[in-house]
Amino acid sequence: MQGGGVVPNKNIKYSTKSISEYFCSNRRKWDDFYASEKWILERIAGPQRNMGRVLDVGCAAGGLGVALSERFAVAHYTGVDINAQAIEVARERSAGFPVKDHDFICGDILEIDTLQREGFENVFSLSCADWNVATGAIIGDCWKYVRKDGHFVLTLRLSPGPSLLDLSESFQYVYFGGSVPEDTTGIEKAPYVVFNIKDALSLLSNLQPKPARITAYGYWGVPSLTARTNYDRLVFAALAVYKGRDEELSGNIISGEFHLPADLFL
Repeated sequence: MQGGGVVPNKNIKYSTKSISEYFCSNRRKWDDFYASEKWILERIAGPQRNMGRVLDVGCAAGGLGVALSERFAVAHYTGVDINAQAIEVARERSAGFPVKDHDFICGDILEIDTLQREGFENVFSLSCADWNVATGAIIGDCWKYVRKDGHFVLTLRLSPGPSLLDLSESFQYVYFGGSVPEDTTGIEKAPYVVFNIKDALSLLSNLQPKPARITAYGYWGVPSLTARTNYDRLVFAALAVYKGRDEELSGNIISGEFHLPADLFL
Protein backbone atom coordinates (compact mmCIF):
# COMPACT_ATOMS: atom_id res chain seq x y z
CA MET A 1 0.00 0.00 0.00
CA GLN A 2 1.10 3.54 -0.74
CA GLY A 3 1.71 5.32 2.56
CA GLY A 4 -0.92 3.19 4.30
CA GLY A 5 -3.63 4.14 1.80
CA VAL A 6 -5.08 2.39 -1.19
CA VAL A 7 -2.96 0.94 -3.98
CA PRO A 8 -2.29 3.92 -6.29
CA ASN A 9 -4.34 2.96 -9.34
CA LYS A 10 -5.19 5.58 -11.93
CA ASN A 11 -7.68 8.01 -10.42
CA ILE A 12 -11.19 8.22 -11.84
CA LYS A 13 -11.73 11.17 -14.19
CA TYR A 14 -15.37 11.93 -13.42
CA SER A 15 -17.32 13.21 -16.42
CA THR A 16 -20.81 13.79 -15.03
CA LYS A 17 -22.18 17.32 -15.43
CA SER A 18 -23.88 17.06 -12.04
CA ILE A 19 -20.59 17.91 -10.30
CA SER A 20 -20.22 21.27 -12.02
CA GLU A 21 -23.96 21.96 -11.76
CA TYR A 22 -24.01 21.30 -8.02
CA PHE A 23 -20.89 23.30 -7.18
CA CYS A 24 -22.09 26.30 -9.18
CA SER A 25 -24.35 27.21 -6.27
CA ASN A 26 -23.22 25.02 -3.33
CA ARG A 27 -20.11 25.03 -1.12
CA ARG A 28 -19.40 28.65 -2.16
CA LYS A 29 -20.16 30.52 1.07
CA TRP A 30 -18.62 30.24 4.52
CA ASP A 31 -21.91 29.01 5.96
CA ASP A 32 -22.03 26.20 3.34
CA PHE A 33 -19.09 24.46 4.97
CA TYR A 34 -19.31 21.88 7.76
CA ALA A 35 -18.69 22.76 11.40
CA SER A 36 -15.58 20.55 11.43
CA GLU A 37 -14.11 22.36 8.42
CA LYS A 38 -14.85 25.82 9.79
CA TRP A 39 -13.31 24.94 13.17
CA ILE A 40 -10.08 23.76 11.53
CA LEU A 41 -9.92 26.71 9.12
CA GLU A 42 -10.31 29.20 11.95
CA ARG A 43 -7.61 27.38 13.91
CA ILE A 44 -4.97 27.43 11.16
CA ALA A 45 -5.72 31.04 10.16
CA GLY A 46 -4.91 32.20 13.68
CA PRO A 47 -5.13 35.80 14.90
CA GLN A 48 -3.57 37.10 11.69
CA ARG A 49 -6.54 35.77 9.65
CA ASN A 50 -4.13 35.09 6.81
CA MET A 51 -4.22 32.02 4.54
CA GLY A 52 -1.31 33.08 2.32
CA ARG A 53 -0.86 31.03 -0.83
CA VAL A 54 -3.54 28.34 -1.13
CA LEU A 55 -3.63 25.12 -3.16
CA ASP A 56 -7.11 23.56 -3.31
CA VAL A 57 -7.00 19.94 -4.53
CA GLY A 58 -10.46 18.88 -5.64
CA CYS A 59 -11.59 22.48 -6.04
CA ALA A 60 -14.67 21.82 -8.22
CA ALA A 61 -15.77 25.32 -9.30
CA GLY A 62 -13.49 27.10 -6.80
CA GLY A 63 -16.04 27.55 -4.02
CA LEU A 64 -13.49 27.18 -1.21
CA GLY A 65 -11.57 30.18 -2.56
CA VAL A 66 -14.76 32.25 -2.53
CA ALA A 67 -15.66 31.14 1.01
CA LEU A 68 -12.16 31.73 2.40
CA SER A 69 -12.21 35.27 1.01
CA GLU A 70 -15.25 36.07 3.15
CA ARG A 71 -13.20 35.74 6.35
CA PHE A 72 -9.47 35.58 5.60
CA ALA A 73 -6.75 37.21 3.54
CA VAL A 74 -5.78 34.98 0.60
CA ALA A 75 -2.66 36.04 -1.32
CA HIS A 76 -3.01 33.47 -4.11
CA TYR A 77 -5.38 30.61 -4.94
CA THR A 78 -4.69 27.65 -7.21
CA GLY A 79 -7.56 25.22 -7.76
CA VAL A 80 -7.02 21.72 -9.17
CA ASP A 81 -9.78 19.33 -10.18
CA ILE A 82 -9.96 16.15 -12.23
CA ASN A 83 -13.42 17.06 -13.56
CA ALA A 84 -13.06 19.10 -16.77
CA GLN A 85 -16.56 20.58 -16.61
CA ALA A 86 -16.06 21.89 -13.08
CA ILE A 87 -12.83 23.63 -14.11
CA GLU A 88 -14.57 25.06 -17.16
CA VAL A 89 -17.21 26.63 -14.90
CA ALA A 90 -14.49 27.99 -12.59
CA ARG A 91 -12.70 29.60 -15.53
CA GLU A 92 -15.93 31.06 -16.90
CA ARG A 93 -16.44 32.78 -13.55
CA SER A 94 -12.80 33.79 -13.25
CA ALA A 95 -13.40 37.49 -13.86
CA GLY A 96 -15.46 37.77 -10.68
CA PHE A 97 -13.28 35.54 -8.51
CA PRO A 98 -12.52 37.36 -5.23
CA VAL A 99 -8.81 36.38 -5.14
CA LYS A 100 -7.17 38.51 -7.82
CA ASP A 101 -4.12 36.24 -8.18
CA HIS A 102 -5.59 32.83 -9.03
CA ASP A 103 -5.30 29.88 -11.37
CA PHE A 104 -7.40 26.82 -12.22
CA ILE A 105 -5.83 23.57 -13.44
CA CYS A 106 -7.67 20.58 -14.84
CA GLY A 107 -6.05 17.23 -14.10
CA ASP A 108 -5.14 14.52 -11.64
CA ILE A 109 -2.94 15.91 -8.85
CA LEU A 110 -0.75 12.81 -9.25
CA GLU A 111 0.01 13.70 -12.87
CA ILE A 112 0.40 17.49 -12.68
CA ASP A 113 4.05 18.62 -12.76
CA THR A 114 3.71 22.41 -13.00
CA LEU A 115 3.14 23.21 -9.32
CA GLN A 116 5.95 24.49 -7.12
CA ARG A 117 7.10 22.04 -4.48
CA GLU A 118 6.66 23.55 -0.98
CA GLY A 119 5.04 26.52 -2.71
CA PHE A 120 1.92 26.98 -0.57
CA GLU A 121 1.24 27.98 3.03
CA ASN A 122 -1.99 25.98 3.03
CA VAL A 123 -2.96 22.97 0.91
CA PHE A 124 -6.55 21.70 1.08
CA SER A 125 -8.17 18.41 0.13
CA LEU A 126 -11.78 18.64 1.28
CA SER A 127 -13.95 15.70 0.19
CA CYS A 128 -11.34 14.76 -2.39
CA ALA A 129 -8.64 12.32 -1.25
CA ASP A 130 -11.26 9.96 0.19
CA TRP A 131 -13.43 10.25 -2.92
CA ASN A 132 -11.06 8.69 -5.44
CA VAL A 133 -8.89 5.62 -5.91
CA ALA A 134 -5.34 6.59 -4.91
CA THR A 135 -6.11 8.08 -1.50
CA GLY A 136 -2.68 7.52 0.06
CA ALA A 137 -0.87 8.84 -3.00
CA ILE A 138 -3.08 11.95 -3.15
CA ILE A 139 -2.31 12.71 0.49
CA GLY A 140 1.42 12.24 -0.11
CA ASP A 141 1.37 14.53 -3.14
CA CYS A 142 -0.56 17.23 -1.30
CA TRP A 143 2.01 17.13 1.49
CA LYS A 144 4.93 17.85 -0.82
CA TYR A 145 3.37 21.18 -1.84
CA VAL A 146 3.08 22.45 1.76
CA ARG A 147 5.72 24.99 2.79
CA LYS A 148 7.58 24.63 6.05
CA ASP A 149 5.49 26.27 8.79
CA GLY A 150 2.40 25.48 6.67
CA HIS A 151 -0.62 23.18 6.86
CA PHE A 152 -2.24 20.41 4.91
CA VAL A 153 -5.98 20.32 5.65
CA LEU A 154 -8.07 17.31 4.68
CA THR A 155 -11.36 15.67 5.53
CA LEU A 156 -11.70 11.96 6.28
CA ARG A 157 -14.41 9.52 7.29
CA LEU A 158 -13.26 7.66 10.40
CA SER A 159 -14.34 4.53 12.25
CA PRO A 160 -13.10 2.30 15.09
CA GLY A 161 -13.76 -0.62 12.71
CA PRO A 162 -11.81 -1.82 9.66
CA SER A 163 -10.76 0.60 6.93
CA LEU A 164 -12.72 0.41 3.67
CA LEU A 165 -10.39 1.48 0.89
CA ASP A 166 -11.78 -0.16 -2.22
CA LEU A 167 -14.59 0.87 -4.57
CA SER A 168 -15.96 -2.68 -4.51
CA GLU A 169 -16.61 -2.59 -0.74
CA SER A 170 -17.67 1.03 -0.18
CA PHE A 171 -18.80 3.53 -2.80
CA GLN A 172 -20.99 6.55 -3.40
CA TYR A 173 -23.10 7.41 -6.42
CA VAL A 174 -22.11 10.77 -7.90
CA TYR A 175 -25.62 12.11 -7.60
CA PHE A 176 -26.80 15.31 -5.91
CA GLY A 177 -30.59 14.93 -6.01
CA GLY A 178 -31.15 13.26 -2.62
CA SER A 179 -31.85 9.52 -2.68
CA VAL A 180 -30.47 7.70 -5.70
CA PRO A 181 -33.09 6.70 -8.31
CA GLU A 182 -33.98 3.04 -8.57
CA ASP A 183 -32.42 2.92 -12.03
CA THR A 184 -28.74 3.81 -11.53
CA THR A 185 -27.76 3.31 -15.17
CA GLY A 186 -25.32 6.00 -16.22
CA ILE A 187 -24.66 7.32 -12.68
CA GLU A 188 -20.94 7.31 -11.92
CA LYS A 189 -19.57 5.75 -8.73
CA ALA A 190 -16.89 7.20 -6.48
CA PRO A 191 -14.98 5.35 -3.76
CA TYR A 192 -16.45 6.10 -0.32
CA VAL A 193 -13.22 5.62 1.60
CA VAL A 194 -13.43 5.01 5.34
CA PHE A 195 -10.33 4.90 7.57
CA ASN A 196 -9.89 3.12 10.85
CA ILE A 197 -8.70 5.91 13.17
CA LYS A 198 -5.36 4.18 13.82
CA ASP A 199 -4.78 3.64 10.08
CA ALA A 200 -5.51 7.31 9.41
CA LEU A 201 -3.10 8.55 12.07
CA SER A 202 -0.44 6.10 10.89
CA LEU A 203 -0.79 7.36 7.32
CA LEU A 204 -0.45 11.00 8.34
CA SER A 205 2.32 10.51 10.90
CA ASN A 206 4.44 8.65 8.35
CA LEU A 207 4.43 11.46 5.80
CA GLN A 208 7.91 12.65 4.88
CA PRO A 209 9.13 14.90 6.31
CA LYS A 210 7.24 13.89 9.43
CA PRO A 211 4.64 16.43 10.54
CA ALA A 212 5.21 18.42 13.71
CA ARG A 213 1.56 18.41 14.76
CA ILE A 214 -1.80 16.88 13.83
CA THR A 215 -5.03 18.63 14.85
CA ALA A 216 -8.46 17.05 14.32
CA TYR A 217 -12.08 17.97 14.92
CA GLY A 218 -15.00 15.67 14.15
CA TYR A 219 -18.28 14.12 15.22
CA TRP A 220 -20.53 11.14 14.57
CA GLY A 221 -22.89 11.27 11.61
CA VAL A 222 -24.69 9.00 9.19
CA PRO A 223 -23.37 8.17 5.70
CA SER A 224 -24.77 10.03 2.71
CA LEU A 225 -28.02 8.78 1.20
CA THR A 226 -26.05 8.12 -1.98
CA ALA A 227 -23.38 6.00 -0.24
CA ARG A 228 -23.30 2.21 -0.13
CA THR A 229 -21.09 1.17 2.76
CA ASN A 230 -21.08 -1.36 5.64
CA TYR A 231 -21.18 1.35 8.31
CA ASP A 232 -24.37 3.00 9.54
CA ARG A 233 -22.46 5.78 11.33
CA LEU A 234 -19.06 7.38 10.89
CA VAL A 235 -17.00 10.19 12.37
CA PHE A 236 -16.72 13.00 9.85
CA ALA A 237 -13.47 14.78 10.64
CA ALA A 238 -11.37 17.66 9.41
CA LEU A 239 -7.66 17.45 10.13
CA ALA A 240 -4.81 19.94 9.91
CA VAL A 241 -1.34 18.46 9.46
CA TYR A 242 1.38 20.98 10.30
CA LYS A 243 4.73 20.69 8.52
CA GLY A 244 6.68 22.77 11.04
CA ARG A 245 9.86 24.80 10.81
CA ASP A 246 13.33 23.34 10.29
CA GLU A 247 13.99 22.96 14.01
CA GLU A 248 10.67 21.14 14.47
CA LEU A 249 11.24 18.81 11.52
CA SER A 250 14.50 17.50 12.97
CA GLY A 251 12.83 15.67 15.88
CA ASN A 252 10.74 12.51 16.17
CA ILE A 253 7.93 13.96 18.29
CA ILE A 254 4.54 14.65 16.71
CA SER A 255 2.16 16.60 18.93
CA GLY A 256 -1.58 16.10 18.62
CA GLU A 257 -4.82 17.86 19.47
CA PHE A 258 -7.89 15.70 18.94
CA HIS A 259 -11.44 16.92 19.39
CA LEU A 260 -13.02 13.60 18.44
CA PRO A 261 -15.61 11.32 20.08
CA ALA A 262 -14.00 9.11 22.74
CA ASP A 263 -15.71 5.97 21.44
CA LEU A 264 -13.98 6.39 18.08
CA PHE A 265 -10.85 5.02 19.77
CA LEU A 266 -12.55 2.00 21.38
